[in-house]
Amino acid sequence: MANKGGILNYEQQFYLSGIRVSGVTDIDGGFSIPDTPIDILGKGYTYSVRQGPIVGNFNISKYYIGEDVFLRYTGVEPMSGSINYGDQSFGFIDGYLTEYSLSAGIGQIPQANASVVVYGDLGGGISVSGDETHPPIQIPNQGSIKIDVDGYSSNRISDFQYTMRIDREPVYAIGEPFPIHIHRVMPIMKEVTFNLEVFDYEIDKISDFLIKPKHQDLSISFNNPINDNLIEKFTLDDATVVSQSIKSSVDDVLVVNLTYNAYINDSSKA
Repeated sequence: MANKGGILNYEQQFYLSGIRVSGVTDIDGGFSIPDTPIDILGKGYTYSVRQGPIVGNFNISKYYIGEDVFLRYTGVEPMSGSINYGDQSFGFIDGYLTEYSLSAGIGQIPQANASVVVYGDLGGGISVSGDETHPPIQIPNQGSIKIDVDGYSSNRISDFQYTMRIDREPVYAIGEPFPIHIHRVMPIMKEVTFNLEVFDYEIDKISDFLIKPKHQDLSISFNNPINDNLIEKFTLDDATVVSQSIKSSVDDVLVVNLTYNAYINDSSKA
């Protein structure tokens, strides 16, 4: 009798442009067809037609365990990907990174998430498996993550989230089923949110932001905990505070939440 117990996690592999990606925890991908009914006088409904282009979406969550191959696609180059299980696959071609986020906290393995919009073919039978080598596995921990933020040397950052958003705009032509060009809309927005346990941090007033908003450079470095070699560095140049809140309870220390935004016109600085 055939095994009908389902495809288990260890029987699945995710490939990105020929690289078998390590550390993947969740994948959610698919497409929807915009369908519109056609009604005519004297009969009502006749049939339905596709209204608008078909666009797919993939969301991939993974542990950050070294150089992230998704960050190679912040520019205009498309990526391809597939979930392979047994002799079957479900994949996509001509996908573009629209959002990448990275979060880390005390006692946690950093987590990454990539959102991809697909303007090419998508579905069963598409496989992009290959033999290209995955970057070396290097797992940073709380001691090997270095944050350079002015004014926080004596106040403990307990966790943070880094997010980069890239808008994409497809260009269609009559007679072509897929876009003939994907325009990357500038600027690219980058955001960092910190939770800060307060010791001597002085919270600013709203009037301070209105009269003289603060601008500063921020950086987050992920290093190998064994040899302290740099894995990747994330920077926000000329960032400004866009959100500030405070939280206090009888069960915990005083915590301030800060959000910084920065915008760039050069994807090589992403």
